[in-house]
Amino acid sequence: MRRPRFYEALALGNALLVAALVGLRFGLDVPASLASQIPMAGIAAGLVAAGAGVRALLLVRRGDTGRARLYLRRMARPAALADAARFVVAMTLVSYGYSWLKVFVPRLHPVLFDPLLAVADEAIHFGVNPNRFLIELFPSPGFWHVVDLYYAQFLLTIGVAFAWLGAALSFRERARFAAGFALLWIAGGWAYVATPSLGPCYVFPADYAAVHPEMPLQTQTQKLLLMQYHAVTQGSKEGQPIGLNAAFGIGAMPSLHIAGQAFVAFAARRRNPRFSFFFGLLTAFTFFGSLVTGWHYAVDGYAGLFLGWAAWKLGERLGGESVHA
Repeated sequence: MRRPRFYEALALGNALLVAALVGLRFGLDVPASLASQIPMAGIAAGLVAAGAGVRALLLVRRGDTGRARLYLRRMARPAALADAARFVVAMTLVSYGYSWLKVFVPRLHPVLFDPLLAVADEAIHFGVNPNRFLIELFPSPGFWHVVDLYYAQFLLTIGVAFAWLGAALSFRERARFAAGFALLWIAGGWAYVATPSLGPCYVFPADYAAVHPEMPLQTQTQKLLLMQYHAVTQGSKEGQPIGLNAAFGIGAMPSLHIAGQAFVAFAARRRNPRFSFFFGLLTAFTFFGSLVTGWHYAVDGYAGLFLGWAAWKLGERLGGESVHA
């Protein structure tokens, strides 16, 4: 029996820790919460399959039909399917641990660092509030609509990257991506616990009075997340079951939107420079969007860039260990 890989041990250990922590302290129904992740596993498996299909189609389009067939045959080998299954299960556990930890941040560490982050933002930018500055620099409702629509596609962009990089034929390459991806989300979740913050859209709503009517998608999402935040902080007593949505946690420091896309840009740099460049552009626009929507302070974005780089470096170093196929 093959020993667990780094990313598998990390994902499982973190998921067990989070389940025990929020289950025992706050009454989360752990079996039900685990069962709710089954669709996530199906989505992850579907993305890997889609990524394999796209890779094969691109080979065919370039006239490499033989290579496409060889790639698909190798991806269909029992060992390759088993490796892909291990990848899917581990990434599902990463999602579980990250999501539920983020939901219960206000109960685990009931302090808000927003005032400190706001002061740091202005200090770093020589007394200028970057969020207000960008809103005033681009006072276009039409442009704000574009930002609103784009920002809502974050999961789509990560899904594309997950599909492409997860469908790598090399077990070692997939393990390195998985290790970095797991480190990114797990470290990001615990960073939320260390420095809880809501984000400027909640703490300084007047700054976004002109923007929010033009950004219905982000405004509605912010309202939904705040409703659950109040349910977590005020609506239940310890030891009682809590009906919550794992996707509705609030956390600003660091920005994992920026960290996630930056990580992909770093991870794809050597393997696919065009893909890397594309995600670099997405990261820049996401940084801009995170400020004008009020989701983040600029320092959240800087921290996200560092986290994306660090996760990539550590994933490259740790992810290939014990991979022999």
